[in-house]
Amino acid sequence: MHILFLAPDTHRYNHQFLRALKDLGCTVTSIGFNPRERLSREVRPYLDAYVQVRNVLDPLEMLAAARKIDRAHPVDRVETIDEPMVTPAAQLREGLGIPGVSVRSAELCRDKSAMKDFLRSKGVPCAESQVPKNEADVRSFAERLGYPIIVKPRAGFGSLGTTRVESKAELETLLETMKSRKADSVLLEEFIDGHEGFYDTLTVNGEVAQDFISHYYPGCLAALESREVSPIIAHTNRIDATGYKELRELGARVNKLLDLGTSATHMEWFFGNRGLRFSEIGARPAGEMIWDLYRVANESDIYLNWSRGIIGRPVETKLSRRYATGAIQIRPSQDGRVRAYHGLDDIRSKFGDMIYEYEVPTVGSATLPLEKGWHVNTWFRLRDPDYDRLRSALQEIGQTVKVVAG
Repeated sequence: MHILFLAPDTHRYNHQFLRALKDLGCTVTSIGFNPRERLSREVRPYLDAYVQVRNVLDPLEMLAAARKIDRAHPVDRVETIDEPMVTPAAQLREGLGIPGVSVRSAELCRDKSAMKDFLRSKGVPCAESQVPKNEADVRSFAERLGYPIIVKPRAGFGSLGTTRVESKAELETLLETMKSRKADSVLLEEFIDGHEGFYDTLTVNGEVAQDFISHYYPGCLAALESREVSPIIAHTNRIDATGYKELRELGARVNKLLDLGTSATHMEWFFGNRGLRFSEIGARPAGEMIWDLYRVANESDIYLNWSRGIIGRPVETKLSRRYATGAIQIRPSQDGRVRAYHGLDDIRSKFGDMIYEYEVPTVGSATLPLEKGWHVNTWFRLRDPDYDRLRSALQEIGQTVKVVAG
């Protein structure tokens, strides 16, 4: 099959999905914004052809490029794993007349307001939300629900740009900083106090073929509030426990309602004193190299299973669930350069058998901004058959390791 893959080199994470397509004998053509000579050495072996465009978000330019590719070698599928490219991929499928996630489904997944309105109308429990038309709407929403409230981009990626507003004074400050943007570019949302996690699937022809459940410690917003927090993602291997039944049913229902067909999905959820609540969903694999946690947890080539589903081949549905896996980021004390580490020898001695991958920049290295994601600067990835032991180890690493920068 001939796969058109959009934005192939935005992260090394992309390369495994490309590798899996090639392992199945697919021809892979990509469209991206970088010149071919600037593609990374790692991605080049996986591309049979590459086309550069000026703007990957320009529908007309992308469709013209895709049609030229299709005329030379008919395209069977259009795929991407990058959130901003989900709608462009759907537009190309529609323009070329090939199967996959539709424009309507892609746009619902990208527009958090439309997504929630649609799912709420189908009885899915969601936080109350509103797209304001002006500043008066913002103030009215806050007065009606009380503080805190959540303000987030309508088409944001993960928790980037999301703000928790605690008071009227904070709201007025935020409104002042937002004056350069239109009011309807943001989504107002009820704050739900509860535990936060995500439910990911490989869905094939509308049915969940593989699913995965993970937890945030602390929640995404709390993790953004202070660089002293060492955020943890913990992936459980206890997914068959009865306590997860409601979540798995909700995830499968959301996928069907949004008509996601054959796609990787990434759904975030909350559980608090009002029970389980849907947060948002993306029609693409989770970022932050999370699928690699699933690979290690199940001793399985998860990327290959994704590729099999995409091209219509049988997918491995029974996963080993042998390991719980997790990741923790240790943030530098400030931006600048790494001056020293504390606690590294202690955690390597105690948890060396559990740590299967890590990154510890050398002393003198420049730090990276925290908004670059959960896998920048110093991080560790662990595996263990026991979820509680894994989570305890991750927490101890966060309390022990310190990165001094200046």
